[in-house]
Amino acid sequence: MPRMIVGTDHVQVAPRNDRRLSLSVEYVSDAVIATNNAKIYGKFGSAPVASDDSNSWDFVLNPGAIDGTNQNQSLPEAPNKEEVWLIASATGQIINVVERSLDDRLSSAPPEAAAP
Repeated sequence: MPRMIVGTDHVQVAPRNDRRLSLSVEYVSDAVIATNNAKIYGKFGSAPVASDDSNSWDFVLNPGAIDGTNQNQSLPEAPNKEEVWLIASATGQIINVVERSLDDRLSSAPPEAAAP
């Protein structure tokens, strides 16, 4: 799980990925990292505004929360392929980002048709 720091400046935590199967952003609990005590605002496709009054974000995380695409669903792929942007209401917030993508080696073509 790649660990990242999010602060009061926008940060892109995942690029656009047309082969994305799932993506999750976990805001490490303040019981584990005491300084994780803010809110993190996330958006697909563009940078959000760090405000509860804004409608510019797709999800908000409190310490210990997790969000993303394809969580606990049986969809064949993630519904959102856009890049993921985050911003926090305070500096130095620690998150984990996990993205699963379709392996390029997997194909519906028969093995003899696949390139070596």
